[in-house]
Amino acid sequence: MSDDQRNTDQGFQGRIGKTLAESFPHWPTPVRAPQGAPNVVMILLDDLGFSDFGCFGGDIDTPNIDALAAQGLRFSRYTTVPMCTPARAALLTGKNPHSVGCGWLTHSDPGYPGYKGEMSLDAPTMAELLRLRGYSTMAAGKWHNVYDRNNVPGGDTSAWPVQRGFERFYGFQAAETSYFQPENMMEGNQPAQAGVYPPDYFAPDDYTQRSLDWITEHRAGSPDKPFFLYLAYQTPHAPLQAKPEDILKYRGRYDAGWDQVRQARFERQRATGLLEPNAQFCERNAGIPAWDELTPEMRALHARYMEVYAALVDNVDQNIGKLVAHLKQLGQLDNTILMITSDNGANAVGGPGGVMNLQGQRVGKGDDDALNQRLLKEDRIGAQDTYVAYPAGWTQVSNTPYRLYKRTTMNGGIRVPFVLHWPEGVAESDRGAVRPQWIHVTDVLPTVMEACGAELPAQFNGYRTRALDGVSFGAMLRDAQSPTRRNQQYYELAANRGFISGDWKIVSLQPPQKTIDLDNWMLFDLANDPVEQHDLARQHPEVLQRLIAAFERQADANYVYPLDNRTEVRSMGVPPHEIERMLLPRECHRAGQALPGMVITPLVADRSYRIHASFNWTRGDEGMVFSLGDRFSGLALFVEDGALHCVYQWWFNPKALPPVPLSEGPQRFTFDYEATGDRRGRASLVLNGSHVTDAVELSPTLLRLTGGLSVGLSRRLAVVERLEARGEFRYTGTIERVRVEPGALPARTSLVQNEAELQARMRAAATAS
Repeated sequence: MSDDQRNTDQGFQGRIGKTLAESFPHWPTPVRAPQGAPNVVMILLDDLGFSDFGCFGGDIDTPNIDALAAQGLRFSRYTTVPMCTPARAALLTGKNPHSVGCGWLTHSDPGYPGYKGEMSLDAPTMAELLRLRGYSTMAAGKWHNVYDRNNVPGGDTSAWPVQRGFERFYGFQAAETSYFQPENMMEGNQPAQAGVYPPDYFAPDDYTQRSLDWITEHRAGSPDKPFFLYLAYQTPHAPLQAKPEDILKYRGRYDAGWDQVRQARFERQRATGLLEPNAQFCERNAGIPAWDELTPEMRALHARYMEVYAALVDNVDQNIGKLVAHLKQLGQLDNTILMITSDNGANAVGGPGGVMNLQGQRVGKGDDDALNQRLLKEDRIGAQDTYVAYPAGWTQVSNTPYRLYKRTTMNGGIRVPFVLHWPEGVAESDRGAVRPQWIHVTDVLPTVMEACGAELPAQFNGYRTRALDGVSFGAMLRDAQSPTRRNQQYYELAANRGFISGDWKIVSLQPPQKTIDLDNWMLFDLANDPVEQHDLARQHPEVLQRLIAAFERQADANYVYPLDNRTEVRSMGVPPHEIERMLLPRECHRAGQALPGMVITPLVADRSYRIHASFNWTRGDEGMVFSLGDRFSGLALFVEDGALHCVYQWWFNPKALPPVPLSEGPQRFTFDYEATGDRRGRASLVLNGSHVTDAVELSPTLLRLTGGLSVGLSRRLAVVERLEARGEFRYTGTIERVRVEPGALPARTSLVQNEAELQARMRAAATAS
């Protein structure tokens, strides 16, 4: 190798001779953040409405968030995207979500550019950009920006948090999980939890403590380096689960009902200048009954649902208080840009009556009123074995003063609170002010970049980067009179469309699963009707057509089309090339973590299947041979008192098959399930070649599992309630393997897993009509 070659390798600018005396060293200057660059803490809540914080008119106790608002700024006209995955993509990339492949959730890939479920690699995230500027980067909590089929062991990890710029990650990558027994928690790229969480565990507390630990370690190790913390709480997304002591704090607070509570929130908002002076109080959304029309039993139940919701928000405020106190103790609070907001408006998935078991509703099981009243009397609502979604009446309260909810492009879906605290960036005379200027979720990234001295590189990840869609609102932090730099924005979610241009807004809402009406636009004058009560489409057809044309230009530029108004059933479809791999038989062993629900569900969802278990039993051995799913739906095989027990679990309705006495030695067990159609099925049990149970009716079929498959122990929430006290209940003998073999779908099934076939059916139906 010549001297010239040695000198140019890897950017080396010195000289390499035969000896040190003949050589000249070179040390490249490391990338360092600007002197005094602020830390950045982005706190993102999940499904929280505009009015849920005290400082936005709410009645929930949020003293820590309110204190930040009192010493910072509240943005009262912040808009977001009406669903979690797209909103997170917009926040982290500063790009419109469809343009980076995140137009819907991560649960499907219908084969179109705007709906891949993962952020495009040519759109650097906030973490990636700040890392380039010399920041340490950390993320805790919910991610939900990984396509589901990649959120499995051996999946493509390119969209996982660590690969998208975060040096540390602790949390979960899916849409939702239990607050008490979360599934598939990750530490970086590795599973973080093997068994059952302790009785005092609560996920938001865990995320907070992990963040405090990271910040402490960072300050000790690199005191001259700023950090970026993305703290994405799942709060208050379903399932509504909260600590008993927090729920008790709100006992009786919502007995007056949603009509009175919403009116009171509205009056507080108006009195504190959060609303435009001409904002009117809306009537109840369609389908919501008057509180006084409910029976006493229903009022008691619905009030408790809201108590659980309030307890969750209260808990997150407590955790934010811990974080703020820690930053203050470390001397970092004044130079930290701390932002708090929600990914979208509050969620009405519970419907008019709310649900005690949302998982059951999703797979076609209605609520049991008698059971609900029993759980109310036993004070179990909000516990780990309930999966609550509160009634839409309370959702409208959360979204006060706006109409409708998450998933819609009405203001109830896109208007959420935004609090910013930065003592060194906000003038003391301005603290506590309300900024009425319009800002959008994509504007957060350019604002942070401006404050931190970061720039968008020309190329990233081997791709040419595209310009940001957001614009900085940094000038508004210093000048109350600074005008908004935003004049228009499109919105779309599940075929619900919207477009704002100045004071005008158009909205097109599409009922799920119905034929899409491309022409059913409404027109609102936001200057005179900020709560969108009066449709002016007929009075101003020229304005309507102008905004429609503008929407179409934006839709074409951002890959919004094709519109898809299917329900979450679309999450069951996968690209054709994934079908064969998805349905491969799986062999599981005691080593390692549970086989995730994402992997095991397709093998047993409304189809025939066999589960084989090979294990050894000697007298005195006991424990879980395998556990599939959890308390909400699942299957457990365990040994107790010298017998083999099999329980087919549906929430509070377990079906225990007769115990089978065991003889010492190797055991070969088969659970042979036959799906017969219409969500019904039967099972036969075979032990050592002999049928011990034949054709027992076990209905409905499994469809959507919130837990995975564990071998030799019970993880998270035990399938069998009476075994919960035994914790992991590890099997004391040896287990060779557990094998799952999928069979055929029945003739009468609504489950179609081939996305190409699903779309072909839709095209045929459209042609026929």
